[in-house]
Amino acid sequence: MGHMRAELRPSSLGEILDRTAQMYRSHFLVYFGIASIAYAATLVLSLIADVVFFSHAHANPRAYARFTIGLGGGVGILTLLPVSVGMAAVMHSVARNYLGAACTIREAYVSIGRRWYRYVLILAAMYCYAALPVAVLIGIVAVVPALLPAGMARVVVIGVAVILAFAGFFVMFWWMLRWALAIPASLMENLKVHRALKRSSVLTKGGIGRIFVMLLLVGAVMTVIQYAIQTPMFILLWKSKGVPTLTTQIVASFGAFFSGSFVLPIYSIALTLFYYDQRIRKEGYDVEWLMEQAAVIPGAAPLAEASSDTVVPASLTPASLTPGSLTPQTEPPGPAI
Repeated sequence: MGHMRAELRPSSLGEILDRTAQMYRSHFLVYFGIASIAYAATLVLSLIADVVFFSHAHANPRAYARFTIGLGGGVGILTLLPVSVGMAAVMHSVARNYLGAACTIREAYVSIGRRWYRYVLILAAMYCYAALPVAVLIGIVAVVPALLPAGMARVVVIGVAVILAFAGFFVMFWWMLRWALAIPASLMENLKVHRALKRSSVLTKGGIGRIFVMLLLVGAVMTVIQYAIQTPMFILLWKSKGVPTLTTQIVASFGAFFSGSFVLPIYSIALTLFYYDQRIRKEGYDVEWLMEQAAVIPGAAPLAEASSDTVVPASLTPASLTPGSLTPQTEPPGPAI
């Protein structure tokens, strides 16, 4: 499989999406293999949850509802671990391929090493911090009725809830977009959790609109793919007249495994390429890369001839190069995580 040439120059949104598709086609087996290992763990969890769910007695509706919510929430939290590690492994492979080097499935996971927990904590922190506006909303809606007369309370609560719902979700999405580059920043620059979130905020400043449009388009493609893969589950559900059965849930779990394995690389590739594009735009990373190559490769082209439109051939990339070694970061004192 040929190595990709890294075009280190500012790219339009269309070029990033086009390169995402190109890289996925060129390295499909590696990216899909990395993601499928991560989603294999989620498949096991889902199958166990399916069996437990349908073997549980339905006698007490309230207890059954609490059990269902608890089981679903527990599985969702546990799946965060393999998915975040798999995403980081895909991003490492993408970075290697983007800069002209090869990467295997094993190398991608070995690269995560002892820092795997960082990527889990980054995703967990993103979701927890982003959920704060919603938590505030719930708290206000719960408190307001107790402070107002009974006749007025319902109207006020509904009005406040609608306004805060829009505001809360806007803030939540805004924060998620600001932190979208936290995992690639942590991976490439060896940053701890909160440093990675701050670094992402710096890189995405002025580019929130671009990353929103990019993720919106990527999300649309991912949704179509996921629904297409889940077609057998919808057919079985239609045959069972909309009543979930163990068979439909097992088929749905396998569908989620295949769809997740297929779409996770799309999201990871797009974010990694956007990370590099923002660094090129804001920090002149293309010039920095050429300087590093001139220092590493004897007889490299003079830097005076380099420009932001220079195409760096794959042959200039040392085989031993890793994305984390591109720009060594001296990390200021911070939290242990």
